[in-house]
Amino acid sequence: MQETPRTPLDTGREDLQTRPRVTVHFAVTLDGKVSTPGYTPARFTSADDKKRLLQVRSENDAVMVAKGTLVTDRMSLGIPDRALRNERLHRGASEEPLRVIISASGDIRLDLPIFQYPGAPIVLYTTSKIAGPNRTELEAKAAIYETGKEQVDLLHVMSHLFSHYQVRAVVCEGGPTLVRSLAEVDLIDRIVLTVAAKFFGGRLAPTLTGLPGDFLPASRHFKLVNNEIGANEFYLTYEHEACTRRIRL
Repeated sequence: MQETPRTPLDTGREDLQTRPRVTVHFAVTLDGKVSTPGYTPARFTSADDKKRLLQVRSENDAVMVAKGTLVTDRMSLGIPDRALRNERLHRGASEEPLRVIISASGDIRLDLPIFQYPGAPIVLYTTSKIAGPNRTELEAKAAIYETGKEQVDLLHVMSHLFSHYQVRAVVCEGGPTLVRSLAEVDLIDRIVLTVAAKFFGGRLAPTLTGLPGDFLPASRHFKLVNNEIGANEFYLTYEHEACTRRIRL
């Protein structure tokens, strides 16, 4: 399997001087669904795609998910592949990427796999809605930052990751609501998709930006910069229109 291309961004996006490059990494069906109407775990792609997921994760300084995806998919957000961890160490990075959780409520159970897997530090960005007892329990496992009253302020999150944790590249692995929120404030620089040869159908099955609803404040334009054919699935990489240069690792 070929390595996923990494694309550095030029000065067309001046905000990249103060925030990380944001990649969204998802698997979708031929009809554009990322899950079933019941939001079942995303397990509809090949074993090669699972390796690709870890490869992309390993190329970033941080991996980010919303609480819903963390719970549904029971993710640890780690890199179990020793070779990938060694590659990170060889290039001077931490052994595994920082693990970032986005949750407005902060209501997260401590029995989730992410808190059992002894990997990279965990950071939770939440709001003032987090209950005191929840915060007290979670503080033993994660660094907690309140970044809004009702919704997590993603612009502040990115700025804080950049300045406080020196994160220069972060990959978002779900869920659709978080992707929608990133798109609303134009924070998506790169999209890595696996297109599986399946149909899910259903009005209540989410797409990359969730269920049908209001339009974004403006269209977000991307350019296809790489495509590969895998085991009965396509691997596609898109860049924001402001990203003009490409290199391979």
